[in-house]
Amino acid sequence: MPVQPASQQPLEEAEEMMPAPLPSSSTHVAHITESRNQIVLLVGDSMADGLGVRFNDYAVKNGFEFHSVVWYGSTTRDWAIASDLQYQIERIHPTYVIISLGTNDLGYKDYSRRETAIQTILSRIGNIPYVWVGPLPWHRVKDRTIVNVIRDCTGTGHFFDSSSVIASRTDGIHPTRQGAALWVDKIVQWMVEPDKNANPIEMDRPDFTTHFTHDEKHGMGYHGRR
Repeated sequence: MPVQPASQQPLEEAEEMMPAPLPSSSTHVAHITESRNQIVLLVGDSMADGLGVRFNDYAVKNGFEFHSVVWYGSTTRDWAIASDLQYQIERIHPTYVIISLGTNDLGYKDYSRRETAIQTILSRIGNIPYVWVGPLPWHRVKDRTIVNVIRDCTGTGHFFDSSSVIASRTDGIHPTRQGAALWVDKIVQWMVEPDKNANPIEMDRPDFTTHFTHDEKHGMGYHGRR
């Protein structure tokens, strides 16, 4: 839940001369939704830890309800096997879902199994507007095929590709608080663009930070709800 910050743009002849209207474009421009009063759910691996802190700043700034669930070390397969996502959806009834998964899937070659897991996750989200945030680049794993697998499942309009995001890291993997804030700011810049995001949502950037506690935070020994 959001917590308040600690410190805080002749006529008829003319008509006859006008050319016939051009055929309408087949490109669909999505309607931008106001974020106020939305219920936003963030779920994911350890990357969601830092993301959630900054997204809560946006929640306070823009007046929406924010929830986050972090599961350290989790993969797409873990979330597909466990019932945690469905549990959280039934618990808070989100109007928008943000998924941060893929870091712990990097390097695995069982792409068909990962694809099945991703499709299972998406089936649980159903018709709820969502964005899937792909993993940051990681120098230890050069094979980023999972990024393409996720994008192929979601479509480009639901996938934020983090491959080019440069964020400061604490351990070479996880972003610092400042790095995570920069990452979220870039995600939100993408989310508000109707020509990029299939479900654009309007959010103003906060110029403050907030105190925040995740709804749930699970360690690597957690196996999920069954």
